[in-house]
Amino acid sequence: MERRHAEQVRTRLINTVLTSVPTYYLTVFQLRKWAIKKLDRIRRSFLWRGAAEANGGHCLVRWAKAIRPKKIGGLGILDIDAFSRALRLRWLWFEWVEPERPWVGTVPPVNAVDRQMFRASTAVQLGDGRKASFWQSSWLLGQAPMDIFPDLFRLAWRKNRVVKDELVNQCWTRGLWRMSTVEEMADFVKLWDYVQQIQLSNEPDQIFWKWTSDGQYTSKSAYRAHFNGSFCTFNATAI
Repeated sequence: MERRHAEQVRTRLINTVLTSVPTYYLTVFQLRKWAIKKLDRIRRSFLWRGAAEANGGHCLVRWAKAIRPKKIGGLGILDIDAFSRALRLRWLWFEWVEPERPWVGTVPPVNAVDRQMFRASTAVQLGDGRKASFWQSSWLLGQAPMDIFPDLFRLAWRKNRVVKDELVNQCWTRGLWRMSTVEEMADFVKLWDYVQQIQLSNEPDQIFWKWTSDGQYTSKSAYRAHFNGSFCTFNATAI
């Protein structure tokens, strides 16, 4: 019982101290694998021995299991890679909801996987079409056209233009004349039908975060979203 209590205390200290120290860095940079391994070695040693070094014989649970949420059988120690990505997603969120921030307009410190995670975690409701990217925002059935029709996205000439601009004279079709397969042509027809149903308004485009009840981004919900599907009864919005 005492040992279990000690492990619980150490787990809390790992999350509140050892993992918190590099939080500012993790918000901006993606750690290299060697750096994550080094941090995990320190955290693992502290968990099982309360010391700087621990060997395999001291570890009662595999580290891969230890860094899973408690609701899916882990110890609740934060996965540094997933935690860092959850923090970096805030750049893309604030780029949408607070465009007056001074850094907006520069390239945010995110990678392709971060952007894919962001698209999967958001749903965009079209208004005037001035904010949502035609290809890269999740305005079509809760997904981005680039994810539904990756072959068409690859052929498209202009991949960053907003919906309103792409609808003018069907500009979104530029480059798609290079279609060469039946599958690509079938996808084009589907996307064409979807586009013809778009009705823009005078209201601004809106974005919603899928993993919270109020539709607002939180780093906690972004972190938990990494484990969706790991357990049949897991609720991403649970605390």
